[in-house]
Amino acid sequence: MKILITGARGFVGTELVKAISKENEVVEFDLENGQNILDFEQLKKSMMGCEVVVHLAAIKGPNENKKFEDYFELNDIGTLNVAKACVETGVKKLVYASSAGYYGVEIGVPYQKPIKENNLVVTQHVKADELNCRDCDLAYSTSKIIAEQILANYGLRKKLQTIILRFGPIGDKTGAKWNLDGITLKVENAVQAVVKAINNKNEIWYEAVTITDKVDGVDISKAEKLLDYQPK
Repeated sequence: MKILITGARGFVGTELVKAISKENEVVEFDLENGQNILDFEQLKKSMMGCEVVVHLAAIKGPNENKKFEDYFELNDIGTLNVAKACVETGVKKLVYASSAGYYGVEIGVPYQKPIKENNLVVTQHVKADELNCRDCDLAYSTSKIIAEQILANYGLRKKLQTIILRFGPIGDKTGAKWNLDGITLKVENAVQAVVKAINNKNEIWYEAVTITDKVDGVDISKAEKLLDYQPK
């Protein structure tokens, strides 16, 4: 297959390119290459002929130097651009890297336990007085919620097959500062989930699954069933 990866030079993207490039034609799309998902025409041109798009590009987590407007522009307007470009170029499937931040898994933000796909999103259950977080923590979480709702408009109307992977904390987020009740995700498990989403032959119009290591307090049974996800 011909597959475009946004954020191809990032932490997960680099490992994903290594994992799939031998058997597929991979188009790398990344700021390091002078490419920006906010440039719709550039994005659309790069997607021509692709069957699958993996959308990893984003402000990847809470960053005190970023405001909500920054998150909205890149994580949400950028995601809208990706979806629109997919439809206009005939891409069959979009795999989107969302986050457990969808549920509120960030420092100082309460979330419902155990984590499972039908939990309320953070903005539906949290109260202002319950928050003990920075602006960027909530901004990141809400940007992922908004992005998923944008994609719902494409997947649920059968314009684009859409698989959403709600990744747990990866890499340096597993250190002491980010030890969120032991919720972790090894990069190899993140890559495994993306590869299995790419190769899934079923017609999946819009589904979201939680992707973490096998840890207490997180239900990954939907990913195991839908994608045959088997965390190492």
